[in-house]
Amino acid sequence: MVFLVLILLISNIVLAFFLFSNDKKDVKRNSKDDFAMMFYKELGLNPSQIDTFKTKKEDYFKEMKPIWGEIRELKDSLYRNMGTLEQDSSANTLIILINEKNKFADQKTFHHFITLRRLLDSSQQIKFDTSIAKMMNRPWNRNRK
Repeated sequence: MVFLVLILLISNIVLAFFLFSNDKKDVKRNSKDDFAMMFYKELGLNPSQIDTFKTKKEDYFKEMKPIWGEIRELKDSLYRNMGTLEQDSSANTLIILINEKNKFADQKTFHHFITLRRLLDSSQQIKFDTSIAKMMNRPWNRNRK
């Protein structure tokens, strides 16, 4: 009986190891890559266009990550210091800075999509316009509960 319990215990430990040892970032990355490929196929991109889109996407994210980081830092500063900021105009200054950074990020994003759109033929542009409108209006926290 003790032998069977030990075998079950060992098998459960091995099973738990394999279940939790998968790198969740790789799974998330693959799903993002899968989404991008699905998007490319939906638009009917040829291999050359796909390569160009991927390059432009990488360049866009390299440029935007620091901007998004700055926005996040400003918001953290605003909300972490609520008690001290409520008495002076520093909160308004931070809010203005956040708005300016968000405006800049939105302009960069819009320009990025215009650049991508110019790479497409007229039938692809129609699909692109519809897809981007849907993508930009989707709830960003859809995976959270």
